[in-house]
Amino acid sequence: MTACVADEQERLLRGPRDDLERARRDPETWHALAFAADRTDEGRVIDRGHAARSAVLWALQYDHRPEDLPLLRFLLRQQITFYREVVPWGLASDLLLAGFLVAEQRQVEDLWLHWSAKSISFDTGLGYRIHHLLTGGVAAAVEAVRAAEHPDRDRILGDIASDSGSGPTRYTDTAVDEWLDEQRARFPATPADESLKDWAYHAARLGEREASRLFMTEWAAGEPRTGDVLNTLQFHLAQLGFLAEAVEVQREAVGISDASWPGERAGRLLTLARLQRRADDASGAWGTLEEATGHLPPDKQGMRQGLWRLFVKECFLLVPLAPDDGTARRWLAVSDQHLEGIPRLWMDGVLDAARAAAEQAGDPQALHRHRALRQAADAEYERETGRPPQRT
Repeated sequence: MTACVADEQERLLRGPRDDLERARRDPETWHALAFAADRTDEGRVIDRGHAARSAVLWALQYDHRPEDLPLLRFLLRQQITFYREVVPWGLASDLLLAGFLVAEQRQVEDLWLHWSAKSISFDTGLGYRIHHLLTGGVAAAVEAVRAAEHPDRDRILGDIASDSGSGPTRYTDTAVDEWLDEQRARFPATPADESLKDWAYHAARLGEREASRLFMTEWAAGEPRTGDVLNTLQFHLAQLGFLAEAVEVQREAVGISDASWPGERAGRLLTLARLQRRADDASGAWGTLEEATGHLPPDKQGMRQGLWRLFVKECFLLVPLAPDDGTARRWLAVSDQHLEGIPRLWMDGVLDAARAAAEQAGDPQALHRHRALRQAADAEYERETGRPPQRT
């Protein structure tokens, strides 16, 4: 590890540690850690307390004590609210860390709080493990649930008890202890044991873009340059807004594409074009898409039809960004040619992008064609799903 990285790690932890000590001294300050809904100019819901809460959770990972239990419970409740209000799908380490820190206190009464976290969504139902509910003891958890009048009582019992509900449980205290050990390895108690990739994620949650980039690039420098490593690196750089660097990483990923895997090179070229478009290099993105046409599967109707839809959508998205009107009309015509023969055009927002492209290019004939395609796509959707299309 370089001195620069070590210095950044020490600097980055200073603030979260101070915030934790403040929260320990004065519970009146916890309001700054609470979920606080706000909206962006685009109408997206955000949480103004998320960064401050993430900082304290991170500090608690390395320094949590029995007397921290009220604070830990408060933070987990705020994370649950955040996921319910802001995160419609997915599960990240922020909720899992909050849940682990409460679970490690091993209090039976916290099983209801854990159940609230587990039952937020389909993804949390899968990823937030039933073991969270059992760290106060399996038998004690079963007894507590059986004695409760909670509306999900029978559902929880079905998850942790035998099929009959009265026999042996599906889990043992030994299995729960092994799971806790796995979580301790996932969320190490000392900063030195944390991977640089995780440091990058922590820094990003705190809004520390430069530090996050440093940690992620240092992590990648110590790993084999595989497709997975490069994908992680470019995605993180792009999320941070370092688009030019993400483009260069994706070029490297294209260079190591496996030609024997149908569609892999085309998919990586498509990602490259998307990054170039976001970096305001429309002409470069179009050139990348032209290269991708030679690697797309020949059958637009086959198993890789989704790749074709995403490809042609990206073509249409570039039309409004063309450097001049003539180029815009040419790109629109080529995009329309690629559109022919692709099924399920009601998916992936293809026709929305096509309509916007035709409007920008001022092509009434293309607009007429796209309206007809929309009608056909709506009919196809209704045949396949049995429901009328719903569009905002």
